[in-house]
Amino acid sequence: MESTVKAVNGCIFEIMDYRSDGFSEYWIEDKDGVDFEVLKNIPESTTRWINIDGGCPQSTLECLSKTFRIHPLVTEDIANNVQRAKIEDYDDYLYIVSKMIYYMEDELIIEHISFILGWNYVISFGELKGDVFTSIRDRIRNQNTLIRKSGADYLMYSLLDAIVDGYFEVLEVLGERIDKVEEDVLQVSSTETLHEIREVKNSLMYIHKYIWPLREVTSWMGKDSTELIRPATELYIRDVYDHIIQIIDTTETYRELLAGLIDLNLSSVSFRLNEVMKVLTIISTLFIPLTFIAGVYGMNFRYMPEIDWKYGYYATWVIMVVIAVSMIIFFKKKKWF
Repeated sequence: MESTVKAVNGCIFEIMDYRSDGFSEYWIEDKDGVDFEVLKNIPESTTRWINIDGGCPQSTLECLSKTFRIHPLVTEDIANNVQRAKIEDYDDYLYIVSKMIYYMEDELIIEHISFILGWNYVISFGELKGDVFTSIRDRIRNQNTLIRKSGADYLMYSLLDAIVDGYFEVLEVLGERIDKVEEDVLQVSSTETLHEIREVKNSLMYIHKYIWPLREVTSWMGKDSTELIRPATELYIRDVYDHIIQIIDTTETYRELLAGLIDLNLSSVSFRLNEVMKVLTIISTLFIPLTFIAGVYGMNFRYMPEIDWKYGYYATWVIMVVIAVSMIIFFKKKKWF
């Protein structure tokens, strides 16, 4: 394996050349040090993966486009990160756009990524430094893998499959968060719980928004639409299409669960409020007759028979206690509390 590192200008060229019996890997970190003609001259029976991370400067992108004869419209689209997933056929190569979603240090990362699929090469343009392609790199480094025996179309399938698997991993995390939110709602609903529901709902919205057009991309690639993708690889791409359908179904299920959790949260808050109001109502009801008695004997009339009675005060207390206890027993029989 070869490894060389040069000076940098924002983007990193990661280059992997492989065939069934050989493999090389090197990085270039300076557009001035990149020999674009060398990048284009790929040895016979070799597949080349050029991965550009961290964004690509316009000047570098233009030089790369001239070398590989990439259409100006494609060059313009690569520089534009606000696009939905799509695929365009330019005979000698395919231009594919996707969104890569993954977690990095508990933060959801949504990265725009573009691909150029040629006869014996794949160029990937990442918006950020970081991706979900670690497993693909490991498979390329391992001689006894199918990817080493296959061409660029299988590499393209592997990259799309890794992106889709990244969606599954994000959904797994969101599923755990939904379970936790459900427990919180059943125990103690709060403003924080509503914020958590909203965050998860927004994440699901992004997944649904970005995975849906990718379904059309894989559907087109799996239908013998271009000679750049062999029939044997189309079978694998159709498997990716099935995974995308699963993601869409799971996303819809999670969104329905969240809608139910919102209703459950509101119902839980209303139930607890009703419980509080019930207790306050019972207390108020208990004190109504007691307040009446205290009010009657609190009047300042001069001639009240019980005022001169020796046991009047104690008798009043006994009556009030009996009334309160009787009401409590009655409420319990009615199961009002």
